[in-house]
Order: sequence, then C-alpha cells, then structure tokens
Amino acid sequence: MKTSFTLSKIDEINLKKHNIILKNYKKDIKKMLELILNCQELKTSRVFLPEISKIRFDISFCSDETIKEINRDYRKKDSATDVITFSLFYDDINSTIYRKTADLGQIIVSVETAEKQKQNNDLRKEILTLICHGILHLIGFDHLTKKDYDFVVGVQNKILGDL
Repeated sequence: MKTSFTLSKIDEINLKKHNIILKNYKKDIKKMLELILNCQELKTSRVFLPEISKIRFDISFCSDETIKEINRDYRKKDSATDVITFSLFYDDINSTIYRKTADLGQIIVSVETAEKQKQNNDLRKEILTLICHGILHLIGFDHLTKKDYDFVVGVQNKILGDL
C-alpha cells in the first residue's frame, strides 16, 4: 500500500528552538507506516479493504496555546494535551475512497507538551510516539476501554521498538 503525508506547523511555534527539523522526521515516519501496515494485529482496520491502495493524512505541530484552543473547541476540555487526531475516514459515515485513496485525517502534536513529557531527554522519541499513537487512531483503533488502551499502547510500543 502506498502512503503519503504532509508535515507542517499550524501556528508560530518555533520548531528550531526545539531542534525539530520536519524533513528529518520523514524517514522515521515512512518506516513507522511500513511497520504499521505490516502489523498483523492491525489487519482488522478498514484501510486494508481491497479497494484502497493508498492512504493519506496530515501531521501538524503547534504550541500548547493552540492545542488548548482546539481541545476546548472540539473536545470541551479546557487544557493542553499532547496529541489530537481528527479522523476523516473512520469518524465520518460519509467517508469516501477516491481513486483508491483513503484520506485518513489529521494528527496535531503539541511540541511544548511533548517537551514536558519526554523521557531520557529524548524529544524525538516522544514526538514519534505521539505520531504513532495518532496514526493508530486514524486507522480506526481507539482506547475507550482498558482492554482497548492496552491493545493500542502494546501495538504502539511494538512498532516503536522495531523503529
């Protein structure tokens, strides 16, 4: 399956201040997608329908202030968070497949929250973890129950371990 994604920022967050160069993430995200699409535990996802040969999505980076606004406006939670996904393919009953392409939606990552959450001073790993988590949401896996949470985090950790 072919994949395409865009990397961008949606506010004035200074990515260089955090040593983030978007083009340097592309190789890791491509490898992550390859691992996700080859993961047997995920084969129940609708992205594996025979009529889909390409998936597309966006990844955006922002500040805590921006993600707090998004979280408040769309999730009714007045606080910053690490990652928010807007799933077009799974959350919209009118989702379409155009020219064998499924437009999955958008992942929004707060660089400032990622900076606060990073372990072992590794912001890159934290951001890749959030992106992996977001991709799993976009392909239809959620964690409304403890069992689902354990599944998503287990697959996420497996993918990141193989990265």
